Amino acid sequence: MVEGYAFANGFVNVLATLPTGTRVATAGRCGGMAYSVLDHALAGRDVPAWDPHLFAPDRVPPDGHVVADHLARRQLDSFRTPSALRFLTWSVLPDADLGPLAGVRTRTRRELPGVLRALAQGRPVVLGMVVARSLLRAGDNHQVVATGFTRDGDAVTLTLHDPNSPGRAVTLVEASDGWRASNGRLWRGFFRHAYAPRTPPPLPSASRRPRAAVRAGAPVGLVHVATGLLLVVDGDRPALATAASTGSPWVPTLADGTARALTDGDAVHLRVAPPVDGAAGHLLTAPPVSAASRAGAATAEDGQRLTVVDAEPALTGEDDDADARRGDDDVDALGGHDQRTGMPHDEAAAHADRGEGAIARWTVVVDGGGAWREGSRVRLVHAATGALLAGTREGPTTTFTPDASTWWTVAAPPA
Repeated sequence: MVEGYAFANGFVNVLATLPTGTRVATAGRCGGMAYSVLDHALAGRDVPAWDPHLFAPDRVPPDGHVVADHLARRQLDSFRTPSALRFLTWSVLPDADLGPLAGVRTRTRRELPGVLRALAQGRPVVLGMVVARSLLRAGDNHQVVATGFTRDGDAVTLTLHDPNSPGRAVTLVEASDGWRASNGRLWRGFFRHAYAPRTPPPLPSASRRPRAAVRAGAPVGLVHVATGLLLVVDGDRPALATAASTGSPWVPTLADGTARALTDGDAVHLRVAPPVDGAAGHLLTAPPVSAASRAGAATAEDGQRLTVVDAEPALTGEDDDADARRGDDDVDALGGHDQRTGMPHDEAAAHADRGEGAIARWTVVVDGGGAWREGSRVRLVHAATGALLAGTREGPTTTFTPDASTWWTVAAPPA
């Protein structure tokens, strides 16, 4: 069984930008998607679950996202094969035979027995689908994965995984004018495209339970939507990485300790979950750009919380809710000032009531409002500064601009 990606093949590949600002681009990464789904199937692993709504309005992972970049690499691999030349040569062939020159229909019928033998043995096959009638239109050709077939007399129906039609099987039958697919496309013909499997890299996944409620007190993984990297703990600081240790590194908690489903507007602490099974820390592999944990760095202690220090995400052990409960204990006996903030006590109390003194508290902003579900896209706003938790390939950061870099979602548990 071949499991495909949840998003359709809507990629745009920018090859160059001219001095005028005009972009030279091609459309699609069908070969990368076909190769990748086979890589995962042969490795016995699920493809990452990234619903297209997470990337709205574009509906596909952006360049710089680990999945998009992986598909781009496999797309290039799909053209580094001798059979890839057929995308060009078949584009200039006639449909029917021309004297001794075999046309696309004859060549497709010659390919079919080998495709059927492989499928009968349980081996999916990458097919190069040809629709172009000139070299200039060769980019309109396509790649799919044939996963099975049925026979009705001499008629053959192929079952395809088509990156252009996620979530459903596509069938392909021969017609008088070519090969007609159930998703509406008429193809001139196809050939068996060379494929060499590769072990897929660790690719973080969004939750596979998009309707499940996120609950206070229940551990969750958080993954950055724009890069596909997990928010983890690297030594004594937050980081972004492609994989984390077994378990979920963050526990959202409410100030009153209530265990309930969370919703838009809730103010939570993001506590560091304790290591699982005696693991030394929460980071399994180093971030793809930043260095690994510093030598000798201490692992974050239980009870540490995510906060912001000098405009950068950091960890703190300070319990601002406990501070608020201490009341007069925070008042300096001589000056009548709050020891934590340095403000006059009355002003500090009002400051805390407004949520501005919550150094490790984050307000959850759910895209579209309502309940925070595992499939939701959310922003996290630091209560004390108003900064939004953001990310780049270099690591987590903050910003005051609610752009694409500030979206987060719940990660699927490690496989």
